Amino acid sequence: MHFLTLAMNILSNEYVSNVPNHARIAPGGPANFARELSGFVTEHGHTWTGIIHQGTTEGSKTVIRQVATVGKKSYAYCEYPFAHVDAFLQSTKKIDPRVWFTPQIECIREYIRRVQPDLLFLNGFSVYAWILLEAANQEGLPIAIQHAGISQVEFEQYKDLFSHVGRMGMLQMERDVVDAATRQVFLNDYSRRAFCARVARVPKAKAAIIPLPYQKTYTATRPAHRAKTQDPNRIVVGCVARWDRIKNHEAILRLAKEIKSQGLAWNMKCVTKIPVTAKKQRFKKAYANAIDVIPHMAPDELRNFYDSVDLMVLPSHFDVSPTVVMEAALQGKGTLISPTVGWVSEYKEAGMADWVIDFTDPKRVISRIRKLCSKPLPTRFQKRIKATHAPKKVFAAYLRLFASVT
Repeated sequence: MHFLTLAMNILSNEYVSNVPNHARIAPGGPANFARELSGFVTEHGHTWTGIIHQGTTEGSKTVIRQVATVGKKSYAYCEYPFAHVDAFLQSTKKIDPRVWFTPQIECIREYIRRVQPDLLFLNGFSVYAWILLEAANQEGLPIAIQHAGISQVEFEQYKDLFSHVGRMGMLQMERDVVDAATRQVFLNDYSRRAFCARVARVPKAKAAIIPLPYQKTYTATRPAHRAKTQDPNRIVVGCVARWDRIKNHEAILRLAKEIKSQGLAWNMKCVTKIPVTAKKQRFKKAYANAIDVIPHMAPDELRNFYDSVDLMVLPSHFDVSPTVVMEAALQGKGTLISPTVGWVSEYKEAGMADWVIDFTDPKRVISRIRKLCSKPLPTRFQKRIKATHAPKKVFAAYLRLFASVT
């Protein structure tokens, strides 16, 4: 490919789980994506420089510490006082983030001058991502960002955790991306339209749609989705969702309770991690009693999890492009989603409109699950995923995008 002739050094926000020899399992899609993309980038002769934010409770300075280098991949921790960020988010007076975060911005600017990246790729948005964005912008570095979600939606869900001024400041910081980023990647047209409606209009020249890739682990041959022949009344309903308000675990519990109320011989199990905190203890206890809660697992184990269920559910309040839908489909298992999940358009194109439902009425959801478990998952959807979301195709599109801005 002609765009691979000139080697690039790509700076990106990274995750602790991707540091070589680190034992932690990737907490979600963005970390897995970063690992796969960095592998493709370095295999094609480029350099990947990952910088991981580490909020600390000790010390008052921001420092960047190199922690690992393997081949063309290097990883560093950006350590800064967590209280400094928290004070911004809890402020009752308007603060200019460019002034407030000057210590972090200047530290990263110095790091950029030292490692000489050709561009900054932001894998999602956060306070830390904005700090990287601002530092790169001040250094005149080209910037590309993948909108893995919309912070405006998340901040609405968690608005009780921040002051009104702090939340407004964060929303403005997300709008800053439109002006600062050279190219903005959306995972599908659903997410692009949602971002333009909720955050700010993105000029067509700056926007690109590149879907998420599937992981190769999930492409092994699996039997087509079908009801269990030994007892069609015993249905196993699965879910994979981090413990997040966006994921709508309340709807999952309502469904589990209705299953029990109807005396059905069904089982619900969810791969998640319930945080051990004082918040919502009654809800957490009820959830753990009604649903088999399974710890986060590596892809190979997750593949077996998909095999163990008849059908998946994902009632998220808002989800741009959850990879679990794709992973399950590649194992021949369908996912019943809410209308606010970004796969809606691809479902409709594959003739899967009946796999979309509002989860407010659990009785109706149970009726739909019965119907869906009696027929196979449309093969068109699996074929579309394999064609559109193939890793080589997706990552090659990113390299072309990176080359176009440097």
